[in-house]
Amino acid sequence: MNALGIMLENNVSNDVFRERLSRYTYCSVTLEKASFSLYLLNEDERYWRLHVAASNLEVYFHTAMNSQNPQEKISDNVELINKISREINAILQNGGVKELSDAQAEKLFNLTQSLSD
Repeated sequence: MNALGIMLENNVSNDVFRERLSRYTYCSVTLEKASFSLYLLNEDERYWRLHVAASNLEVYFHTAMNSQNPQEKISDNVELINKISREINAILQNGGVKELSDAQAEKLFNLTQSLSD
């Protein structure tokens, strides 16, 4: 997701920016569905928090993608988006969702709750 900040710095067209947001929306939906399936299998709250976090991302990226000025919408939260990206990368580097800790799930949940519409 750090690419969004780079794209903002380089003033890419709204069409290119929307295309990137579309990809992030799709990835968020995929994570949302997968984590919900895991939650249904074992009712582990970590997966519920991950599901809600991914849902928050999906709604945020979809809303930004369809706004009149998607770059302005994202620029308001670029630092928060970078924090979320670092948290997701840490989860992936530590074994993925199989090794997801309660603290990681809670942190990602809280970060995504802070995204402003």
